[in-house]
Amino acid sequence: MDGVCDNLGLLSWPRAFVTDDQQAFETLQRCQQGDVEALGVLFELFGDQVYRQCLNVLGVPADAEDATQEVFLRVFAKAGTFVGRSRVSTWIHRLTVNFCLNLLKSRKRRAMPSLDAMPGLGPLEHVDGSQAVERRETADKVRQILAQMPEEARTIFLLREVEELSYRDIAEILDLPQGTVMSRLSRARDKFRQLAAGAAIDLGVNRK
Repeated sequence: MDGVCDNLGLLSWPRAFVTDDQQAFETLQRCQQGDVEALGVLFELFGDQVYRQCLNVLGVPADAEDATQEVFLRVFAKAGTFVGRSRVSTWIHRLTVNFCLNLLKSRKRRAMPSLDAMPGLGPLEHVDGSQAVERRETADKVRQILAQMPEEARTIFLLREVEELSYRDIAEILDLPQGTVMSRLSRARDKFRQLAAGAAIDLGVNRK
């Protein structure tokens, strides 16, 4: 969706996330053989992206850093379960989402998306004062909207609208039929638009 990621200001997965699948696959095979150095290579390939996903779900930078470390420990421990039915990137993404959601459930709380992931908190020095204030106000409203959404709805919304993953990839990550993904995403979009309307902001969320 054009412009949505910029409007939301969240940390999307760079296109480079779909990296050299052959390199990632061979590196994961080394992890299956107990090669600890191979884990470091996977961290170099996917560490930044995993951190961004953790931050989007957990909302607290320190928690995201800890979760990133835990995710890669699980990548190493579960390397033997990877059978090649999906890309390595999708498999790691699934581990990341599941770990973060389970962490939230164990804490029995809803994450408050981090202001570090909101619009205007990057290169504000390049905009004038009035624009900076407006962008920070929008950031705060977006944070409040996402915090009000149920975890399931927020997760599927972020995967599609922010990270711009395909329905197929989302289905693989969440282990759901694509039809279920589409119906849940539709409800998540409706919920977000409803909350955004109440906050009097238009973030251009796709209706399709």
